Amino acid sequence: MNKVFLLILFVLSSFTSVFAEGAAEEPTNYMAYEGSHKDVWKLEATDPLLIGGYGDNFVYDGKNVVPLEGKATVEVNAKKNTGKMIVEFKGTINPEAGVSHTGDIRIEYTEFDEGSEFWEGGIADFVYIHGDTGQEAPVMPKVKSDLASWGPADVYVNDELVYEALVGHMMYTEASRNKKDYAIYNADKSAYYSPMKPADGSIAHPDEMELHFVAHTVEPDTGNFPPHTVWIHLNFITVKDM
Repeated sequence: MNKVFLLILFVLSSFTSVFAEGAAEEPTNYMAYEGSHKDVWKLEATDPLLIGGYGDNFVYDGKNVVPLEGKATVEVNAKKNTGKMIVEFKGTINPEAGVSHTGDIRIEYTEFDEGSEFWEGGIADFVYIHGDTGQEAPVMPKVKSDLASWGPADVYVNDELVYEALVGHMMYTEASRNKKDYAIYNADKSAYYSPMKPADGSIAHPDEMELHFVAHTVEPDTGNFPPHTVWIHLNFITVKDM
């Protein structure tokens, strides 16, 4: 394992509690932006991309991003922090070392955790996330998230529960990946984004939106990126705000 990769894992390990349950010390304020706040959100998404797999679940160069067939629905109340989100797709995932699952895969998010202040009780709207914000790990550039949530996720394969109560996270954001190669670039497009330089990132299509879902464990695994035993990461590139 090269030194750069080990250093990245070390940096991300300091964010383990952020991935799992929010920052240990709550901030007194957080980074947000103006938007059209509403209590009830309904999103419908298609054209999912499976982002990497065991070993690298962000693949900034886009080389292991796989288009799939599937859909996602988000129906939540941001004021009450309640609702349901369902992700469905067909394909093969490699979420942990030596393990793959193939078939009809479904991820359900039906509960939301209070967590850090910027989580706004479990469902937040119009907050900045990732990059150098200090609000979540720098696994992506700083991104505007019109809607975001945190809470447990259950994963089913062919209607069989295979992972229960994983750490779940959703973001409805400006489109960060380039549509041509699925890569995420640094600010001047001279290299791929790196979490070692969290302020040096770019958003590929700031006038378009995408929907992100992740589900992962908190148990450590330095052979994986981010360094947890199980990771699943999906982006939906066509989203309708209903």
